Amino acid sequence: MPTVQLRTRLDRDLKLKSDAVLKALGLDASTFVAMSMAQLVNRRGLPFAVTEADADYFAAEYGVTAAQTAQVGRKLRGETVRARRSGKLREVTSAADLAP
Repeated sequence: MPTVQLRTRLDRDLKLKSDAVLKALGLDASTFVAMSMAQLVNRRGLPFAVTEADADYFAAEYGVTAAQTAQVGRKLRGETVRARRSGKLREVTSAADLAP
């Protein structure tokens, strides 16, 4: 199959961070772009959700400030830690963890 060259510009930090993630997945940027384009065509739309940042969403939807969002996040993380310590919440790392 004939190929074409696609050139783009990215923020240097974004490129370095994305390369690290892709390397951990055994992929390179070229393969990722090709996979993404194939899914774009197959789905006839973006192969992932495009959303605004939580703080922006909460501000627009509920009038909650970024500080309030962060405060709730800290509270939820604390509750999660306590639930894990008490045994009410188990971490699932494999299918075997789902067995009773």
